[in-house]
Amino acid sequence: MPARKTAVARKPRAGSSKPAATTELEDRAASSSDSEMSLSCIDGIAPKIPLYDGAERFDPGGGVYMRRNDDHYYCSCAGWGYGSGVPAQRTCRHLVRMLGGAYEEARLERVDANLARLERKRAAEEDGEGEGEEVKRRKSPVAARKGRGKAPAVVEESPEEEDEEDGDAEAEEEEDDEDEGDAAEEEEEEEEEEEEEEEEAKPAKTPKPRASTRKKPATIAKDTSFKPLLAHKWDLTTGLDPTGWHISEKLDGVRAIWHGTKGVFLSREGNPFYAPAWFTKRLPTDCVLDGELFTTRGGFQTCVSIVRAHNKPAAWKFSVSFQVFDVPSRGDEPFEDRLRWLQKTFSGPGAIRWVNVVAQETCTGRDHVLKRLDEVCADGGEGLMLREPKSMYVNGRSRTLLKVKRFFDADAVVRGHERGSGKNSDCTGALRVEMLDATTGKPTGKMFKIGSGLTDKQRRSPPKIGATVIYKYQELSNSGTPRFPTFVGERAD
Repeated sequence: MPARKTAVARKPRAGSSKPAATTELEDRAASSSDSEMSLSCIDGIAPKIPLYDGAERFDPGGGVYMRRNDDHYYCSCAGWGYGSGVPAQRTCRHLVRMLGGAYEEARLERVDANLARLERKRAAEEDGEGEGEEVKRRKSPVAARKGRGKAPAVVEESPEEEDEEDGDAEAEEEEDDEDEGDAAEEEEEEEEEEEEEEEEAKPAKTPKPRASTRKKPATIAKDTSFKPLLAHKWDLTTGLDPTGWHISEKLDGVRAIWHGTKGVFLSREGNPFYAPAWFTKRLPTDCVLDGELFTTRGGFQTCVSIVRAHNKPAAWKFSVSFQVFDVPSRGDEPFEDRLRWLQKTFSGPGAIRWVNVVAQETCTGRDHVLKRLDEVCADGGEGLMLREPKSMYVNGRSRTLLKVKRFFDADAVVRGHERGSGKNSDCTGALRVEMLDATTGKPTGKMFKIGSGLTDKQRRSPPKIGATVIYKYQELSNSGTPRFPTFVGERAD
């Protein structure tokens, strides 16, 4: 086998329109044959920007590196890293933008079909059926090659394949059917504002949706009967010894509880999320799952805009994932047992691509926590979560769950808008807000201003008076008001 060449970035020639990120291997990919590059064309669909095996490309807009490794594509973004399944099953908005939405759909469908066939073959061999039944179900590779240009061979699809295809069809057909109601974000959230165009979350090529004849879904009533587990803060200098606790990244997404028996996501305040049917179709119906709807690090505002959008299920595609970290319906079991159940349920060939179990690692001490915190923050993350070993699931705030961040965050109610000066003289310069008690959520009477963190768009159209907003700050002053408050976002609940 010849040695694999390494991709080396080079500058474009004078007068060339190629970006600097283009590599020699990409040039080879553009002219390679199908036998030389199996991912060059799938079902007649070619990638917008092809990559040869081993080639790497930098996306200056997203600040990420993308690379092709043999039979799959890799991206350095958190969205790809938090994807579920084997590497070949993963994708992200950066890959969709580079390769094209139609190509990614075809590639992922092929991967799912191949994995489903392998799973059926394995199951048949275990049952003593051998490979005979598999041969009967599909046309042989030799016959398939001879039949090119003719009607495609009929292939029996597994439930996993049908779910994926049904999901894609519903995402296109339900453009005017779904996503109403309010969404919610958990109380302790802290993120950097990042505005992105909604089009980046959509496939590059979206077929024109057909007019739907189905009725809009009935409004789901708010349900406050379930209280999710909420965290206390872990002090960076005086916090308890975390040795033996479980460490995970604190995601800046939207808290969501999946109620399987009801078939609906609810926020921590009990408000429903109208997720697309294809997104929830394969989730278990006999349990309750606790997690977050997540896009990417620093993408809190983008995530909120998607989950709160009306009649835009396509915006969820290739963008939103469900990051699961607990199963409350098994809350009387130790956390380690619940985690093993989640890992077993959401792994293997039948794994749901947009559902992932949040990774946990065992803490070796305070220095371990601080090192991981620096690493996560350097990558644009928000912080960490600490989970007490062998702990049960508690409904409400508990010290079995601790959050670790460089900044504090809290809620406030908007009481007024103050006009700005200079370039902001014709719009809002700062929000005048009232602090809310962290425990009761009631107004405290302490007033202060938030000027930092507001985008130009938010200054022109600020949160309404009476709205609840999230802000972050370094510490409290002697008077009890936050020092250096920065606007994070408007709470969706």
